[in-house]
Amino acid sequence: MENEDLDMENMLNTCNELKGSISRLSYVGMGMSKELDKELNDLRDVIKQEGELTEIKTSIDSISKTLRTLDKDGDENGPALKQLDILSVLLKKQLPSKLRKQLKSVKNKSETENAASIVKAIADVIDGYIKQIEEESINTSTNSDSDLDAARKPGFFTRLFSFGSSTKVEASTNIIAANKKLSHAKLEINLPEDVKTSLKHLINQLASMDGYAEIADLLKQEIEQISKLTQLSSILEKITNAFIKISDQEHIQFEKFLQTLNTRIVRVNDFINQTLRFSESSHSNSQQLNLDFNANIGQMKISLSDSVSLEEAKISVFSHMDAITTQLNQFCETQQSESKALVSQMDNLSEQLRATEDEATRLKDDLAEQRVRAQTDPLTKLPNRYSYGERLTQEYNRWRRYRHPLSLVMGDIDRFKQVNDAHGHSFGDKALKEIGTFLSSRIRESDFIARFGGEEFVILLPETGIVNATRAMNKIRSEISKLEITHDGQVVPITMSFGISEFDQNDTTQLVFERADKALYRAKEKGRNLVCCLRAKQA
Repeated sequence: MENEDLDMENMLNTCNELKGSISRLSYVGMGMSKELDKELNDLRDVIKQEGELTEIKTSIDSISKTLRTLDKDGDENGPALKQLDILSVLLKKQLPSKLRKQLKSVKNKSETENAASIVKAIADVIDGYIKQIEEESINTSTNSDSDLDAARKPGFFTRLFSFGSSTKVEASTNIIAANKKLSHAKLEINLPEDVKTSLKHLINQLASMDGYAEIADLLKQEIEQISKLTQLSSILEKITNAFIKISDQEHIQFEKFLQTLNTRIVRVNDFINQTLRFSESSHSNSQQLNLDFNANIGQMKISLSDSVSLEEAKISVFSHMDAITTQLNQFCETQQSESKALVSQMDNLSEQLRATEDEATRLKDDLAEQRVRAQTDPLTKLPNRYSYGERLTQEYNRWRRYRHPLSLVMGDIDRFKQVNDAHGHSFGDKALKEIGTFLSSRIRESDFIARFGGEEFVILLPETGIVNATRAMNKIRSEISKLEITHDGQVVPITMSFGISEFDQNDTTQLVFERADKALYRAKEKGRNLVCCLRAKQA
């Protein structure tokens, strides 16, 4: 135990020296650029304040990126800084064998490199070693209880980030805390607000379905209560089951309609076959009647020629006329009976076809209504993101063909989260509705507006260049800032920021959207309640 404690003490001293070396080495890069100076100062502050591992890694990553940029630009200070043998200073320290080996490899390659590249390589090696130690610690946290007990002994990972005059007890406490954080990290992840917003939007779609408003209200209440990522699975399962049930009901309804339609089509087919049979039978009966009639007429002629008296001829004529009359009556009765059956069946089929037509119309209306629902935001009643995608494709294709001006606008309500926190989500919904209605009333009939998500709106302005679009959106922005949206009798000020970009040259929809989004971000950075635009870079 004494040897083990001594090894730990030596390792702790080594790690403290490494920490001091990193801090001192940060001064080597000073003066190369203002940006690098700031980041090196930040790294030293993090080390002095015993910052979290993620903060140190972020600082190292940021320094690495800056050094790569300086290396590409060929900073003039590089050759001068190269004269400082940074690696020799590090390698004189007592370092872990893996880290020493990697630093020696950097030194061997440093003869032809400038100072920026060398410092960058050192930072990358240290960053990689830290990540390796982190992975080993994560693996340790998932082992058996005995492994966890062993992990409570202070190791390199803990001592590396235990600063000042830390004792072995402090190091042990730090590693236990680190292991707990690592083993329970997934369980403690807070649910992002964006995820909640998306779930609420999905539930609003569910609420618009007949018979699901009450279920949607219950799901909204559950969403307000969840705060951890692990609580998300149960509510996702409920939402999924609800939509599956709706889909099944619609499928069953449509399947029943198809079955009914098939039955009626079979009946129509039977009617057509029966009509054909009646036609054939009628034709056959007509031919038979004609044959019988001719036969009776012939026999009547023979009887008349063979009669020796008027009375005998009279009797023969009456006899054949009776036969002809009987045959005609039978033919007429048969025709009338079959015609009556056909008329009755035709009336029945006509009624069924009218019912089928009514049901088909109802289904068609239901499908049209569902399509509208699928393309409409249930809160603001504006077109949703899906509808925006369809319209954007149409306008983009038209722009590519005719090359008429087309501008895209991204709008975002300023500090909307603070509004929600201060006045409640119900007021937030009210504000979204009123602003959506106002925006819709201020654009032209040929324009298009949709709720893109959360507090974001997107507008397409055909036949409008970036200058006119900026002028129009500035007017709308000013009017929004004067809207009187009240809560508990008091007016709550609401403002919006807008970013605009115009389709140009070989633009794609994605490029224009990204430019508009950057312009919106610029408006936020400049103080909000602004309209900013961003043109395409000229070739």
